[in-house]
Amino acid sequence: MSLGKSGFLKKQALVRIILMTLIFSQVILLLSACASIYISPLSLKKFDNILYRCKLQAPTSRFNKKYSCKYGKLLKCANKYFYLQDNKYMTFYMCGKKHRSELRFKDIWKTSTKKPKILKVTLKIKPINCFEFTFIQIHSYPAKKTSLNKPLVRLAWLKEKHKIKNHIWAVIRINTSKKHGKHSFIDLGKIPLTFFSIKIKVIRNKLSIFLNGKIKLIKDVSYWQQYYNYFKIGVYLQTKGCAKTEVDKIMVKY
Repeated sequence: MSLGKSGFLKKQALVRIILMTLIFSQVILLLSACASIYISPLSLKKFDNILYRCKLQAPTSRFNKKYSCKYGKLLKCANKYFYLQDNKYMTFYMCGKKHRSELRFKDIWKTSTKKPKILKVTLKIKPINCFEFTFIQIHSYPAKKTSLNKPLVRLAWLKEKHKIKNHIWAVIRINTSKKHGKHSFIDLGKIPLTFFSIKIKVIRNKLSIFLNGKIKLIKDVSYWQQYYNYFKIGVYLQTKGCAKTEVDKIMVKY
């Protein structure tokens, strides 16, 4: 009897070990699955000020059920192109020429505004095997018949321009011709290796750009005053390759 009881206890212990092994493997699978779940950056309180002011455009300007998010829907908006990183940073990621992962702000305004329109961001940009990508824009409002549907200014990283390598540029549209657009490239300096601050301000047809608190550009943009505009931030690729933008702080003022 004692040997039979001993054998039963051994078999019971073996069953327990097998069950624990199965449970442990399921826990590992669950944790792996959770690790691949994306979390919306708008779940952080520090981004509350833009929660209902933007929509996500990805990977093109047309609404994509899988990757785009409409106005007012950003709280649960997260995917491989837009996600929370390290529980700190609003992250935009994209690959492919003319593809984008961008927040488009709902508020529209003219450059002649008497109230300052400001976008201030602390961010880090990471080009990945690309030659040029844009991370901030002031873009004309395309729904208006008179609009060019072009950016007045975009802040972009270029691998090389005018024999200058690895710099950030303010690319400014300097005319309103629909067929013969002209641009001015203003060098804002070498790409910072860490987070840096950018501030864009528009008031009474004056465009100002600040980098790390220092004024980099003041320009009269009265030639653009007939158009409505909005801010954009994220990644827009002018060339093939990939790029990433990480945002630590963001503030808009209208």
